[in-house]
Amino acid sequence: MSTRLLLMLAGLLPFAAAAQACPAVPDTMQAARIHAAGGPDALCVERVAVPVPAAGDVLVRVHYASVNPVDWKLQEAGRLPFPATPGGDFAGEVVAVGPGVTAFACGDRVAGIVDPRERSGSYAGYVSAPVTALVPAPAAFTLQEAAAYPTVAVAAWRYLVGAAGVRSGDRVLVHGGAGGVGSVVVQLAKARGAHVTATASARNHDYLRGLGADAVIDYRRVRFEDVVHDMDIVVDTVGGDTLARSPAVLRDGGRLVTLVGQVPAALCAPGRILCPPAPAWNVQAGLAGVAPLIADGRLRVHIDGLYPLSQIVQAQRHNRSGSTRGKVVVAVAADNVDRTSGDDVAAVRLPLQAYLDGHATGQRRHFERAFAEDAVLVGVKDGRYRHWPAREYVDVSSSGRVPADEAQRTRRIRQITVTGDVATAVIELDYPDMKALDHMTLLRRDDAWRIVVKAYHAWTPASAEGTAVR
Repeated sequence: MSTRLLLMLAGLLPFAAAAQACPAVPDTMQAARIHAAGGPDALCVERVAVPVPAAGDVLVRVHYASVNPVDWKLQEAGRLPFPATPGGDFAGEVVAVGPGVTAFACGDRVAGIVDPRERSGSYAGYVSAPVTALVPAPAAFTLQEAAAYPTVAVAAWRYLVGAAGVRSGDRVLVHGGAGGVGSVVVQLAKARGAHVTATASARNHDYLRGLGADAVIDYRRVRFEDVVHDMDIVVDTVGGDTLARSPAVLRDGGRLVTLVGQVPAALCAPGRILCPPAPAWNVQAGLAGVAPLIADGRLRVHIDGLYPLSQIVQAQRHNRSGSTRGKVVVAVAADNVDRTSGDDVAAVRLPLQAYLDGHATGQRRHFERAFAEDAVLVGVKDGRYRHWPAREYVDVSSSGRVPADEAQRTRRIRQITVTGDVATAVIELDYPDMKALDHMTLLRRDDAWRIVVKAYHAWTPASAEGTAVR
């Protein structure tokens, strides 16, 4: 029995994908390139050749990539084969397979990680990745989320489970809990029955509590060693002085792991605490480990910024700022981006994309991320005026199911305008049973944008046999 068939029977790969023919692949693609050692400003978008999948490789049309600190650190250190396309995380659609590949076929939605030190990275229209670095994109995630989770999930699993051996009842301290890896460590530790304390700036405390943190420490105001003691595990994502002070909060026999280099031997030399080595990097093992949590809704990723590939410099700057809540995502495929620009537009795009994701998946969590609690809808459909609370709209729209005619539906953000703390946007919906123009008004409250008014004009095409409430 083939690997692909086993994946299908396990429910990890849809049967329908097997029948799809491979599409024509262009000779060239857009890619963000760097020609010498440098930071974000050294990146430029160029047209380059599409990679050809070798034996054991899969060619993926990249819909989304995400930014990790390792991306710009490799650039700055000159550790890429220049000229190079950086980037590791991606999600997209399989468009070709190399010799010997049976686990995936054209049409499959996948997520994975490539090593830009060895091949062209994920800041590109297409990426050729080894089959061992791919998994089916989680059904519970949008492709944006699927692109955001691979590296942070593998890292969290590797250090918290593989190295530290977290167990139910453990007391775990996570430094940098609001970051990409830290936020996954918090959720993974909670899912495995640990009591979790996290350090973060005050603006991220409610966010971390929402992820399940039992206690949160404002590292800018409080020295963590003054308020926590007898920890079983410390997971450090910060390094430096934070790492050096961490042994003081561990009980005898406690475990200290860091994602920033290695724990200095002197911190473990007395033998009071353990500094276990991390197991080898294993993409499929890490992603398989978190897969049940994603399916159950116990692990999610927060997207802090969504940028088109043309704004890759801004995307890396955002990640490099050190204040990222979760992940920064890059929309690579041309049909996933609008043509607006500006520093605030990436933040405004997040609730708008969540609104579109709600339509595409029927999942309540996306709609709730899009609308403010007191948002309202006002508009006309087929000549009938209506004014109603957004919470009622969310109830009606949250079916929990992908629409049966999803393949025939298109949606796009036509325009975004930002003025101070107010933004407006136009979204076009084109469905078999409905067409609409949604005029959104958004406000920035507590550093987060939300839709406060949806003013819509919708109508049923003459060819449709019925109407659907949207």
